[in-house]
Amino acid sequence: MLISFRLFRQQQPDTIALCKDIFYVFEVQPEYRFRYISPSLDDHMGKGVAAASYMDPDECFARIHPEDIEVLMSKISGDCDYDQPFRQRWRTNDGTYVWFEEYATPICENGQIVAIQGVIRNIDEQLKSQQALLDQYRIDALTGLGNRHAFNEAVHTLDQEKTAYGVILLDLNELKELNDRFGHAVGDALLEQTGLCIRRLTDHGYRIGGDEFVLIDESPSIELFEGFVEHVRSTFATHEIGLAIGAVHTTTGRRVDDVLHEADEQMYQEKMNDRLSRQHGLMRLKQ
Repeated sequence: MLISFRLFRQQQPDTIALCKDIFYVFEVQPEYRFRYISPSLDDHMGKGVAAASYMDPDECFARIHPEDIEVLMSKISGDCDYDQPFRQRWRTNDGTYVWFEEYATPICENGQIVAIQGVIRNIDEQLKSQQALLDQYRIDALTGLGNRHAFNEAVHTLDQEKTAYGVILLDLNELKELNDRFGHAVGDALLEQTGLCIRRLTDHGYRIGGDEFVLIDESPSIELFEGFVEHVRSTFATHEIGLAIGAVHTTTGRRVDDVLHEADEQMYQEKMNDRLSRQHGLMRLKQ
């Protein structure tokens, strides 16, 4: 395999030189060193990285994201499936991490790995495009919160795990009135502000309807959950956003649909109480 790569380099030097992918041959025994690495490495990592890697392999390996070091070690030890691509992040000269996908082949002598050769491709833009498409599917564009698709995924996970959690259901009190009196631009501004408040409160916030939102809290106890609920109330009160809240906590792994139904009943009752209170206040003013 190593011989065939040498022949390829000799016969197709321009192909390798012009290719954006990174070809390499890394010797494991008797010492760690690069026998070859494409000049294109500098195009992805920054000027001088390829030359420095020849001098000291650690110059290259020190750039691997700490969470991906295990990928490198598994390639060297052979404790991996070489038929599958390896994905890892490498730090460029400007300090940012870039995703690469690698296909590696071990070179063995007497049953031992003496070298690794392979090709590495920059897939950072590809992954960003995929994430953008995923965000379009899972993220509500107006509020930046998870949408119904993301919420359904979270529900499925909670139902599978059967752990303690709490659900907070929010319903904006005045969205319809704002839309009717001032137009949807004003209503959209309220929704955007609501989304911002929720994102500051939790990473598990979802817009599941026009003016309905859900927060999922993983507090293990009812006391911690109640504290979080009060924090939610005070946050929206500070921003003068009127809403009704239904909040239910469970430690018994109840299905989310059941917990959400109970929270919905609480929220509806709070909404009715608020409406009756305002009507009573108006009647007193008229008297």
